[in-house]
Amino acid sequence: MTIEPAITKLRNAAELISEAVNELSALLQSTGTEEQSAPADESSAALEANTAPTAETEPETPNLSFEDVRGILADIARAGNREGVKSLLEKYGASKLSALDPKCYADILKDAEVLRNA
Repeated sequence: MTIEPAITKLRNAAELISEAVNELSALLQSTGTEEQSAPADESSAALEANTAPTAETEPETPNLSFEDVRGILADIARAGNREGVKSLLEKYGASKLSALDPKCYADILKDAEVLRNA
C-alpha cells in the first residue's frame, strides 16, 4: 500500500474545502452588502432620495481576497481552460497568481467570466 492515493485524496479534500470557504465568504459579503443598503424605514428612504451623490464618491468595488481569485481561476483551469488562465495572468503582468497586483482582482475576474462561459 502506498501513501500516494491518500495524499491525493487529502489534496482534493483541501481544494473542496477551500472552494466552499470562498463561496460562503462571497455569499456572506453579498448578503451583508444588501442588508446594509436596504433602508430601515420610509423616513431614511426619503432622506437617501434627497441626498445627491457627489462626484467624489468612488464606485463600489468588491472586496476580493487572494483566495477568492485563486478559487475561481482554479475552477476554470480544472474545467479545461488552463491556458486561458495563464493568458489572463500574463495580460495583467503576472507570471503566477501570487505576483498579481490585488488592484487587478476585480478586472481579472471579469475577464475570467468570459473563459468560464466559453
